[in-house]
Amino acid sequence: MIFTTLAFHAEKLHQPRVWQKVWEAGRWMAGHGIRATFFVYPFPATVYGESITERVRALASLGHEIAQHTHFYAGCNIDKTNKVDDLSTENIVHCLRRDFEALTAMGYPPRGFTAGSWFVSDPVLEELVDLGFVYDCSAQFPKPKPLARDPRTQWLRVPQTYRNERGQLLRLPTTCSLGEWFKWGRRTGRNNAHFHQIVYLHDFDLLTLRGHLMLYCFLRIIRREALEPTSNAAEQYFRLGGLPLCP
Repeated sequence: MIFTTLAFHAEKLHQPRVWQKVWEAGRWMAGHGIRATFFVYPFPATVYGESITERVRALASLGHEIAQHTHFYAGCNIDKTNKVDDLSTENIVHCLRRDFEALTAMGYPPRGFTAGSWFVSDPVLEELVDLGFVYDCSAQFPKPKPLARDPRTQWLRVPQTYRNERGQLLRLPTTCSLGEWFKWGRRTGRNNAHFHQIVYLHDFDLLTLRGHLMLYCFLRIIRREALEPTSNAAEQYFRLGGLPLCP
């Protein structure tokens, strides 16, 4: 059984041009029976004094899943030129709870998560369990050409269960970016009895012609029957049971 999710890392919904492109894509997909997962990073809108509540609600009204995306930056320095990571446990907990509370206030308490810059650690997973998240997509599926080892990232070939005394969390690795899917990602499902694919792009990728064309071609190739929100894939894996525990 193969599940495929189209995941948007939505970081700039507060920008009018980005929102217009996202809304057009979201409506087109909904009109063709396609539901995606939007991992929303709500903090940038707060920094710039904007509200994305109605935009998040609009996407949800089309049947798309609202999940959480969080970067662990220090303070309000989120611009590319001056952002600084603060990977202390204190800041991790603060950022996760801040964004969780923001999405909950919009009416959509998230159950799925993907970390910014693919950073994942035990404190991240512990806090996700405490907040009641069902699944996490911060680990990545190994690429054909191994990258230099980065202690801040993790790689998983198959889903795993993270469990502690307070609960558990399903870890679904993100397969690849939309561009990587055309190069090698679409072949990774072969020879796997139970396999999922999570193919991601950023909301601002839709500002480019290349991003538009890749999304259109991807949707035409995959077709709606193969696409599921990530929460649906997580539910199916829970039904399958027997997933290995994280070491």
